[in-house]
Amino acid sequence: MSYLNIFNMLINNNLYLKSVIILALLVKPFLMRSQTNAEIDSKSAAAMQNYKAYVLKGSWMAGGTLSMNFKNTNDVEQLIRYVNKNRSYDFVLRLDGAYAINNYSFLGLALAYGQSASDGVFTNGDGEVFTEEFFGNQYSFSPLIKRLTPIDKHGRFNIITQIEFRNTIEQGIKSTILNESLSRRQTVKYTGLLGVRPGISVFVLKDVAFETTLNVAGIEYSYEHVKNTDQPDAHTDKASVNLRIDILQLNIGIFVYIK
Repeated sequence: MSYLNIFNMLINNNLYLKSVIILALLVKPFLMRSQTNAEIDSKSAAAMQNYKAYVLKGSWMAGGTLSMNFKNTNDVEQLIRYVNKNRSYDFVLRLDGAYAINNYSFLGLALAYGQSASDGVFTNGDGEVFTEEFFGNQYSFSPLIKRLTPIDKHGRFNIITQIEFRNTIEQGIKSTILNESLSRRQTVKYTGLLGVRPGISVFVLKDVAFETTLNVAGIEYSYEHVKNTDQPDAHTDKASVNLRIDILQLNIGIFVYIK
């Protein structure tokens, strides 16, 4: 009798052996899955070790932030007027690029563009109805120094300390129609701000991070030129020191690190 016949006879007549074979077939997929998960965990651990490699000297960083706001107001009593209806929006898009001049330290430049607009119908204190429209935009460039401080051993979570010199040009025009009479107010404003932007950086991939920062607090100087219809031009100079950090105004962005 051959070994194959003996094996078939054991399978056909031994219930215990059948049970072992069936159990092995059922467990095999789970063993393979456990091995796959172990390989994934191993790769994840290796990736975690590489987070710091993307913020060392010679690396590049690029990314951006976007903030938007939309608002509709109807039938609201204000101090000097009544708002029948008013719609407004504004947004700011900012792009950052930087080079690591040292480990965890980047030197770079940020460019930003913003736009705002509103239109509405109002009633003044004398009961007269008037309409008002506004449109404005802004441009800015900001040389910056960015420092990342790891707060865990893998470098996945980092505290951001960013010093920047922001230069902004804002311009806008507001048109008002009252009693079929049109008046305009044109403004141009130049602002320079040297300040600190703190935040948190979290690597979601080995070379991609989500970053949340607060608005800049520091020393600011501005000059504004205003033109009003049938009125002389006005000029305003202002210097201020603002060390207040508003935790309700967050900037969220995505950044890619290239080594």
